[in-house]
Amino acid sequence: MNESVQYSQFERVVQLLDWNRYQDSINEAEAYIQMYPEDPDGFALLGKIYLEMDEYKKALHWSQEALKMDPENPLAWEVRAGTLYTQQDWKAARKAIEEAISLFPDNSYYYFLDGNIYNQQGKFRQAEKCFEDALRLDSYNALYIANYSYVQSLLGNKELSVETEKQSLELEPDNPLIFLYLAWAADHRDDHEKALTFLENAVRLDPDNPQTRNEYLEILQKQYKFYRLVLLPSKMFSKFRPWVALLLWIFLWIVFKPLVLLFIIIYAAAHWSTKLIVNYKVFGKVFVRNIKNK
Repeated sequence: MNESVQYSQFERVVQLLDWNRYQDSINEAEAYIQMYPEDPDGFALLGKIYLEMDEYKKALHWSQEALKMDPENPLAWEVRAGTLYTQQDWKAARKAIEEAISLFPDNSYYYFLDGNIYNQQGKFRQAEKCFEDALRLDSYNALYIANYSYVQSLLGNKELSVETEKQSLELEPDNPLIFLYLAWAADHRDDHEKALTFLENAVRLDPDNPQTRNEYLEILQKQYKFYRLVLLPSKMFSKFRPWVALLLWIFLWIVFKPLVLLFIIIYAAAHWSTKLIVNYKVFGKVFVRNIKNK
């Protein structure tokens, strides 16, 4: 009977979190911890709540408290790895992911995170393998498939990118995050109309998300051919590893400094002119306060 009561109290915290009732879920989690101080899951769940609220220090603190009690607590490891990943502390995140995989080799979440880190670092082949590992463990996860579509677009495999795009949408046709990744994939395939459609869906489903709104405004700028033209060099550089791209920029600056300066001026003019036009069309004014990501 006591276990049943404990379980129902824990599930209530989970439900409140699912409803985005953060303060209520914190209150219930703290009450749960006071009632069951020997249960590390309560500490880990409180950490998960703070992660959802973007309060990363608290998320790491409570996940660490859970791991002190149970070094192999699954939820605490997910919170720890997810927090470090969200903070973009790639070195610490990768270390946590490696430790977590050694403990939970069948948890697809860690391969998914690892793949996204490789994408951020321009290591697309490694990212591809990570997403394949994640899909091997969870083959019907639409978010993983959307990420796989994106990395295939980065690798230049357009047909496979489109094929997996369709699979992802069939599984989850109303997930704003999936639309965001598919928009990136379509944009990289130079299918700007489809990218715009995906981002319109993402904004419709999650209008308060600053990232999707910013991405939507940026894709609107790319509807202008002149702006897309000046973006071609940066798109070319994105295919190189970061250190290669940096060296190439240094070389171009030394050898073709006047041309590089001219390109920077043209790029700035194209960026700001299209941005102001988009602002006027969307907001009715040219100067709009920046929307910051959470």
